[in-house]
Amino acid sequence: MSTFSRLLPLAVTVVSLVLPTLPQPGDEVEPSYQELSLDGRSVAVETKPFAMVGITWPVSAQTVQARVRVQQNGQWSDWESLTVEDEHSPDPLVPEGIERSGTEPLWVGNATGVQARAESGGTSVADAKVVLIQPGVLAGDSFEPSDMQASASGTPYPMPAMASRKQWGADERLRSHNGAACARPKYTTTVMAAFVHHTADRNDYTRTQVAAMVRGMYAYHVKSRGWCDLGYNFLVDRFGRVFEGRYGGAQLPVLGAHTGSFNTNSFGIALIGNFEKAAPTQAMLEKTARVIAWKFDAYYRSPKSTVVLAGTTLLSISGHRDTKATACPGAQLYKQLPWLRHRVDVLMGGGVATPIYRFALKLGLRAVGPPFWGEHRTRTGWATYFANRDIFYSVATGPHSTVGMFRSRYRSLGAERSRLGLPTTEVYKMTGGSRQRYQHGWLNYNQSRRTITVQYRSAT
Repeated sequence: MSTFSRLLPLAVTVVSLVLPTLPQPGDEVEPSYQELSLDGRSVAVETKPFAMVGITWPVSAQTVQARVRVQQNGQWSDWESLTVEDEHSPDPLVPEGIERSGTEPLWVGNATGVQARAESGGTSVADAKVVLIQPGVLAGDSFEPSDMQASASGTPYPMPAMASRKQWGADERLRSHNGAACARPKYTTTVMAAFVHHTADRNDYTRTQVAAMVRGMYAYHVKSRGWCDLGYNFLVDRFGRVFEGRYGGAQLPVLGAHTGSFNTNSFGIALIGNFEKAAPTQAMLEKTARVIAWKFDAYYRSPKSTVVLAGTTLLSISGHRDTKATACPGAQLYKQLPWLRHRVDVLMGGGVATPIYRFALKLGLRAVGPPFWGEHRTRTGWATYFANRDIFYSVATGPHSTVGMFRSRYRSLGAERSRLGLPTTEVYKMTGGSRQRYQHGWLNYNQSRRTITVQYRSAT
């Protein structure tokens, strides 16, 4: 135990670690994870070098202050307070008793020792733990995605290039860590709002460290906090690169664990860094705007509207602090939200104007229901899967919808990828039933037999 540790009040929980030599550039670095108990006593153990540290405690503990300092190259850093975020979720699929409160994880690069303390009202917190994560180094950590080209007039704002979970090295086996139910993604009804966060981490990371930082957050959210997966739907680094967050499909309304009771029908986008005092880079603000413009245009949402979530009226682009008493997303990022709303509106062309959206208005938005899979590119055109209808569009066919049994059968055949091609009419009545025409055939409903048959047009 260090002399500094012995001088601390007995009420303060301290862990003191001494670690082996750091890996050198180019060395193979294997992932590792370790939790050490902060139970009111000081301990000294040896462990592998780590890159990320956090502190957790039971959800029953209140008003916790947590601090750490790390040893790098034989020198101890100053003590640093960790940001406490007790409420991002709960994750509904996690078995009761697994979830823990805690700090945001802090990236420290390469460290060979740590001292940590957690207290509440001057008393050490029972069952607190310090978490040391080494996310490892992968060959793909140096990726450089390129942006997609702007879409043509009348089509949704394009999906920005982003690092997929596979690209940043997500271990998908980890999603089963807190139960088999967690491995299956959970979806909300639609997308109505975006919540902007910061990770309360460092701002001086390098390009090649970001993928490891995301892997570290993933491990911390699952193993340390007891969630199903990474809490955020998307993350943006200071270089303006986007990372896919929670599993389930970036284009779909995946339920995240980012804003407590406001997770339903929203998505969370986290800017990697701490923006309480430092300003976010223009590159990350611009890319954040592009991600939100893509999601909002696909789901026909206005960046200047208000929405009602969990009984609360909020702006459709809000900060985490708009939902609870928290500093997130930091004062310097929060004051950029008006600019962000304006920029998203500009990117969307000041409103939604796609043929599918206009056709949905013609049918009646209540009739089609909210969009579940927002407007997206298909093999030959565009499609939006609403709650009650699927609407398809191409220049050759114009917009048409499938509904009821016709929708179910068309989906079972592969929808727009099927041999039938795209619909060219709505469902219409005929003797003994109804029919819908497609580019290469028909679906026919026999009213007496209550069956739908497929009829393909002859090639001649």
